[in-house]
Formats: sequence, C-alpha cells, structure tokens
Amino acid sequence: MGQVTAGTADLAALVEEVMQLRDLFQRRLLEDRRRQELYDRLCQELDFARSDLVGQFIAPLCRELLLVTDRVGTAGRAGADPAALLVSVLDEISEVLARRGIRPIASIGEEFDPSLHDAVERVPVDSDADQGRILHERRTGYLIDNRVLRPAQVVIGHRIPDDVRPGSA
Repeated sequence: MGQVTAGTADLAALVEEVMQLRDLFQRRLLEDRRRQELYDRLCQELDFARSDLVGQFIAPLCRELLLVTDRVGTAGRAGADPAALLVSVLDEISEVLARRGIRPIASIGEEFDPSLHDAVERVPVDSDADQGRILHERRTGYLIDNRVLRPAQVVIGHRIPDDVRPGSA
C-alpha cells in the first residue's frame, strides 16, 4: 500500500507541475498578444504621423518649388536672359528655404567649428589671426532651425611656425 500512496503523491505532484506550466504558458501567450497589439498600434500611429508629415510639411514645400519650376518654364519659353533667370530662381529658392527655417551657415572669416564646418583643406597663413579661421567656402552649409542640415565645406588657415618654414635655418 505504501507504493500506491507514493505513486499517487508523484502523480499529484506531476499534475500540479503540469497545471503550473499550463498557467505560465497561458500568461506568456497573453503577454505576447498584448505586445503584438501594442506593436501594431505603434505602427499605425507611425503611419499616421508619416502621412501627417507629408500633408503638413512636404506637400507645401513641393507646391512652392513647383511655382519656381513654372517660372523657369515660362521664362525659358519667353527667351529670358539665362543669367538673370538663374539669379532670380536662386533667390526664390533661398526664400522658400528661409520660410521653412533653413538658413545658410556663416563661414568665411569665422573660427572653424567642427560641429558646423567640414574642413576639406588647410592652407598655410602668415598671420596668427588667420590660424584656425575659415578662409574660403567650397560648399555652403545649412541649418534647419538650430540643427545642422548640411555642414559647410571650408578651407581653413593654419600657421606654420617660423622655425619650421622652408628656407629658415
């Protein structure tokens, strides 16, 4: 009879363990479903935000740029002076960008700032005042609000000490 009670106790322990595992499995399954629902909801919100972004920002910008292309097309058919047309188009595009908070980065004569400028060349200078200063701008950089949209590509001056200059001995 001792074996029957031991077998029953083992069976009861096994049944209890199976029930605990079943409960754990069901809780995990429910948790996974909640996570999936949250993920699906976040994806829907992201899609909505993207469409809102297009509607609020990209579409108006494109409409303004289309006005510029219309003017170029009309002026091209009318035989306008190409140089004057180019200046006019650049001015209008600059205005469109400025209305969107995009402005050029001041560079020439400024102290080199690696967060705003990308040094593409260093040239020797005679003056200590030109050491680390921007002497030439290869490509204009732009800020959107206060964030760098594109750094300016610049040429900076660097002073060579007199004792290192060629011909000084």
